[in-house]
Amino acid sequence: MIKNDVLHPRKKEVTSYTLKNIVLWMAENNPQASFHKKSILQWLHEALDALRVALITLELPYYMIPERNLMATSGLDGEQQRTWISTITDMLHEGPRVILRLPKIRQCIVAHPEPFRWYSRRRIELELLTLVRLNRVEICRDENGKVDFTDAIVQALIRRENEVITDVCVRMIMEGSRVINADDIFSKILM
Repeated sequence: MIKNDVLHPRKKEVTSYTLKNIVLWMAENNPQASFHKKSILQWLHEALDALRVALITLELPYYMIPERNLMATSGLDGEQQRTWISTITDMLHEGPRVILRLPKIRQCIVAHPEPFRWYSRRRIELELLTLVRLNRVEICRDENGKVDFTDAIVQALIRRENEVITDVCVRMIMEGSRVINADDIFSKILM
């Protein structure tokens, strides 16, 4: 999708075969356990970076015959090379939002926005609660640096943060997730 919907090669400067070779090299050079559905955005980022490096250096070893350079005969002109490097660099800086560049993914979000909105509301609420709690903790800190966690406002904020995390955890379990660690969910939401 990135090749067709973002890069739009004019000829066959970058092909699906080129991208498959990047994936094969990534699989070869990383432990199998690091590939799972929750790491797909990380590996997309890694693959984009590998493609960017291949475009910069014009070198990408063919997986079956590593001595062969797939980029040597790509027919990539200088202007297109610079444009693609710039585009991919921008995509790398976008982080997970990079998937919104893909029309099919955007269409899924538009066609089924409820889960996205639900999680977004929980994230915003959790961010606000955390900021207010951190501020309140500073107010409750004495001259020795000790925090009075018995403060009713701090306790109420912590209680609501836990309620939000519990809601998210329950929904994730109902949707088939195996992540049930509240601390992991908290840190991932606020990432």
